[in-house]
Amino acid sequence: MIKGKIFVVRLFIFFVACGFQTYAQPASTTDALRDAALRKQRLATPRSTVENFLEWQNPPAIDYTIAAEAFTINPALSPEERATLARQLKRVLDSRGLFVRLESIPDSANHRNLETELAEYTLFPKDLPAVYLVKSGDEWLFSSTTVNQIPQIYAETFSAALDQVVDRLPAVLRDQFLGVALWQYAGLALLLALGFFIRKLLAFTLNIVGKRVFPRLSWEWDKDQIHSLVRPVTFLLMVGFLLFFYPMLQLPVRFSFFVRIVLQLLAAASVIWLLFQIIDAFSRYLSRITTKTDSKLDDQLIPMLSKSLKAVVLLLGVLTVMQSYGYSVGSIIAGLGIGGLALALAAQNTLANFFGSVMIFLDKPFQVGDFIKVGDTIGSVQEVGFRSTRLRTPDDSVITVPNSQLADSRIDNLGLRNYRRIFMNLGLTYSTTPTQMQAFVEGVRAIIAANPHMRRDFYEVNFNAFGDYSLNVLVVCFLKVATINEEWRERHNFLMEILRLAERIGVEFAFPTQTLHIDSFFGRQPRQIGRQIPETELAEIVEDFGPQGKLAQPTAPRLHHNGKVVDFTMEAMQEAETKLRS
Repeated sequence: MIKGKIFVVRLFIFFVACGFQTYAQPASTTDALRDAALRKQRLATPRSTVENFLEWQNPPAIDYTIAAEAFTINPALSPEERATLARQLKRVLDSRGLFVRLESIPDSANHRNLETELAEYTLFPKDLPAVYLVKSGDEWLFSSTTVNQIPQIYAETFSAALDQVVDRLPAVLRDQFLGVALWQYAGLALLLALGFFIRKLLAFTLNIVGKRVFPRLSWEWDKDQIHSLVRPVTFLLMVGFLLFFYPMLQLPVRFSFFVRIVLQLLAAASVIWLLFQIIDAFSRYLSRITTKTDSKLDDQLIPMLSKSLKAVVLLLGVLTVMQSYGYSVGSIIAGLGIGGLALALAAQNTLANFFGSVMIFLDKPFQVGDFIKVGDTIGSVQEVGFRSTRLRTPDDSVITVPNSQLADSRIDNLGLRNYRRIFMNLGLTYSTTPTQMQAFVEGVRAIIAANPHMRRDFYEVNFNAFGDYSLNVLVVCFLKVATINEEWRERHNFLMEILRLAERIGVEFAFPTQTLHIDSFFGRQPRQIGRQIPETELAEIVEDFGPQGKLAQPTAPRLHHNGKVVDFTMEAMQEAETKLRS
């Protein structure tokens, strides 16, 4: 009976124990299941993994252990070591200004890299390619390669000596202003000062090296040209120095991101600046070659080529910077292609002017410096650009003619003339005697024959007509000169010789007048007309104005003062200025 009771008690105790066990087990199992579900939710996609890694390292809720869940499990690492690695990776991202934009991270559990077709995602492919996530089972975790390289990346980013110095700084220097410690402001100022000092030192060194190296290469570079190439190089090196060392200041992520953006833009600008200087150097080299050619239009082609290359460099530079900041250059180019038709319609005049400039360079109807006439516009060609051509008129004003209009217009290139025609009617007074008229005509012919700048195989000088108030002498001759300035000068010399001839033989030039003659005033006395000079003397005067004649001065007579020639021509003034400088 007793044994039966003992069995019943034992059976009761067994069932009670089983009841307590079945009651306690669901609580621990539920907690475990809930933690597993939360972990699975936190690591389900690349975005959630990165968000979990960053969220648990920012105030107010900081838990490095939960943040370290984003790392691939390594049995060799303790939880404390994993938490340290999490802090180190976060500091590297912040100090380097690598601002994580969660919206740009894929939020799909089935994400695959488009290039490798693997289930992986790299946060910063260009700046930090060693840090990437991989899919492990149903979880997205930082790869084992990333976990193993975190200490090395941290050592490359920060200086252990600087950390020791920062730990010993006074508390006042650790006070913050706008989220940045005072010692970090001081460190940034010191870094900038070192950067400027290094730039000056490099500029001094490279200028000395350039002055010694370029002459040995037979390059005709002066110190200004060498300095123009050295400046962007040293500026680029200074920006590179700042980019390399500024992460050591451990700046907050937003401030560090701003500094990084500014430095990267300065680096891109310095590269464009350097390429511009190289293009200018190349243009100077081509200019030295083109100056030896007969054509002057190719001299103008060099600036156009230089501007085109600079435009291409600037465009590529802007597109490269945009692509580095995540903008889709392909989409931009596609958008430009779609809008190309509208752009062409809106800028059809600009395109017409551009193709007009191309036709001018191919056809070469004129050269820079030629004196041309286009419609009612006349002037010397100053510059041929992409859109227009600039002409300097005789009034010294500059007229801009669109190239499309210029290409379709009738161009009279006065600069290509072999000879410059002089066509004029000289009116002598009616008091001129027949002998004086013949002497004057022959004298003008002699002047033409004696002038080395005149075409001697074709000219006409004849008594042409009885005018209303003058006896007209037609003069047609041609000057052999190259420029409009020479034409004006030689025309002056020619007219001066005619004026001297008229003075010598006693004829006067007529102007519109009316004279009333009363014959009865003279009675039976013959009326004297003009200056009476014997025919032999007139013949002698004509011969003296001819070639090798003692009165011939084809270069125009000069005034003398104190034994010196009074000469204020442009050439004389330039020669005098050159003598003063020397």
